[in-house]
Amino acid sequence: MQIEDAVVVVAHPDDEILWFSSILERCKSAIVCFGPSATSVESYDQGRAAVIENYPLDKVRFLKLTQSDANGEGHWKRPSDAGFRLRRPNVSYEANRVKLVSALASLLEGERFVFTHNPWGEYGHEEHVQVFDVLAALKAQLGYELRVSGYVGKRSLKTMLKSSCTLDGPPLIMKTDQKLAGELRQLYLQNNCWTWREDNNWPDFEVFYRFND
Repeated sequence: MQIEDAVVVVAHPDDEILWFSSILERCKSAIVCFGPSATSVESYDQGRAAVIENYPLDKVRFLKLTQSDANGEGHWKRPSDAGFRLRRPNVSYEANRVKLVSALASLLEGERFVFTHNPWGEYGHEEHVQVFDVLAALKAQLGYELRVSGYVGKRSLKTMLKSSCTLDGPPLIMKTDQKLAGELRQLYLQNNCWTWREDNNWPDFEVFYRFND
């Protein structure tokens, strides 16, 4: 496959550089699903709006859906046989799934390769899992090849182990773009909306697996 033919789809602003720095500048386009938060302070949302306004890569499209803030509500210690689940109902989370299906089905029509979050949400983020679930469901309808990131954390380890059987073939290994990663981190930090550790060190390489359900 050619990375230049691929679309990257992520949940939040800064996910595109945290987990996909190795392919962000080379990919065909990227889609960031969420923007404002349902519960965060106004200054945080203003920071994200400023980042979007001044984003240096024209290929990145921001859908600006309001995130459900379901982070921390997942059943990470006891994942079900069907995969990830929330510990309690979240109306906004379910409503966002419907919105994502509608938006992404249109935007990804005719695409051949899509990269996104993995079934365990990298370090364990419920909205990362939601975006993956939507793209996995649309895969059968739209016919694209779906690749997921290889990042994992302690919270999501059990879900990763249950999900590993859905990953197929040898992984794609890409060299991390340290320069672009540093530049975009600085943009988010300047606008007070970087969501990860300020001293984050990216690995030398990122790994992407083909999802095959």
